[in-house]
Amino acid sequence: MVATRGLGEAGSGVAILNPAAAEILQALLDLGGAAHRDLVVAYVARRRGIFRPSDALRRDLDAAFAAYCATSDPRGAGLLHLPYGPGSQRWALTDQAYGLLRDGGHGAG
Repeated sequence: MVATRGLGEAGSGVAILNPAAAEILQALLDLGGAAHRDLVVAYVARRRGIFRPSDALRRDLDAAFAAYCATSDPRGAGLLHLPYGPGSQRWALTDQAYGLLRDGGHGAG
């Protein structure tokens, strides 16, 4: 188990400690599993009712992503990864995270 906060709208059994990480996971799930960092930040901002994301929001989301990004391997044990390696601006769910979230946390291996 990752932590103590549920993913809300995904209705999954996946628990996330950092609310910003949960928002990133939900955004990536809604965006098909992967997207450019700026699109994810804009998506989270829009869901919060913010027209233009602040630098502080961008930094918070970058830090949350980094905390849950263990590897650039999509088959890794982490939740998030950089599919094009370090320095990439593309964020993605790992295969495990995508399966858990897509299936609502039920029956994923």
